[in-house]
Amino acid sequence: MKKAVSILLLLVMTATLFVGCSQKPDLSYAITGTVNGETKEFPVGPYRYYVQWMTDYYYAYLTYLASENNSKMSWTEMLADTSFSGGKQTLSNAIIESAKDQYMSYLYIEETFRSLGLQLTAEEEKEVDRIIQQDWVALYGNDGLNTIRQTLGMSYDEFRGLMACNIKSEKILDYYYGEGGPNEITQQEMKDFFDNNYVRFKYVVKMTKDSDGNKYNETKLAQVESDKAAVLAALGSGTDINDLIVQYSDDYTAITDEMTPSEKQAAEDQNKAILEDGLVVNDQGVFSESLAAYYNITVDADIVDKVFSLKNGEFAAITTDDSVWIVQRFDHKEKESYFTDVKDTVFKSLYADDLAAKHTEWRSRLNYVYNEAVIDAYRPEYLTDLFKFSQSAS
Repeated sequence: MKKAVSILLLLVMTATLFVGCSQKPDLSYAITGTVNGETKEFPVGPYRYYVQWMTDYYYAYLTYLASENNSKMSWTEMLADTSFSGGKQTLSNAIIESAKDQYMSYLYIEETFRSLGLQLTAEEEKEVDRIIQQDWVALYGNDGLNTIRQTLGMSYDEFRGLMACNIKSEKILDYYYGEGGPNEITQQEMKDFFDNNYVRFKYVVKMTKDSDGNKYNETKLAQVESDKAAVLAALGSGTDINDLIVQYSDDYTAITDEMTPSEKQAAEDQNKAILEDGLVVNDQGVFSESLAAYYNITVDADIVDKVFSLKNGEFAAITTDDSVWIVQRFDHKEKESYFTDVKDTVFKSLYADDLAAKHTEWRSRLNYVYNEAVIDAYRPEYLTDLFKFSQSAS
């Protein structure tokens, strides 16, 4: 009887072992897709990189804000909060969706680069090595970079390929939209787009709220209205707006002896740009591609619409939620540099719709399916701070 019980226990334990093995999630691939009629598995490493990068970025940024504002919200609570993504989804899910988009863009670049028969030149290969040395080894050291790679499950060649992604993307864009390409965007097309979709203006801005978002008291608001009337009257009598910017604008910084040399230089550079050029913006309010892309900083739509409605030399006042702007339009074609400074953004605007269509069509042909086990295994809630942006920024 004892022997029978022992055999029964052995069978139960063996069955449990096999059940446990069969239920272990397969984390060896991120998605499956159809390439040239064959089903292909795509690597996990790049997806892990994107979700880790986004997670660490938000962790550094939001925990810093929390400490500055004496907030008691924990990182776990932040990830579960919906206010960081417009109330539509939790921050965690927003990070995952962003990582998926970046991963699909990476795959599109890799597959398209290969299918077009493109190759990196020797100089471009050196540039990839320079990126790794300057942006990774210099920051983390060779051991630190190896730790990052191993944590992400990437070989050095796979990581190097990921670092070449932007260069490959540029070559694809040049293939399609550069000179002689099948969808060539000419210099004249770019100039015409700039002429019709950009505007330049100088401005005097008066804030109506403090840095914490609190509305000024009645005395301060009355002074803002008085300053606005004075600026409008002066412009109406022909006063140069530069003089009014120096006298009235909250964006103009007076140079003082208390400033450090670097602070003085930064203020002088900003003042010079405000007085000489003002802002050159497109019809979406973008005056800096990087500020718009990474921080969503653009000029208020009401200001942009008003400036576009003006003729060169005309001026107007606009009230926004936190400020009053007095703007005067100037010729955005006055200097060639105004065009060349935004040429890359113009180029991007002209190819964006066509490239999006190409990307959508490619995704459809790929017929991709995500490995949900990978998505679940590497949720932001489960990731530890790998890139340590908070430490590297300090």
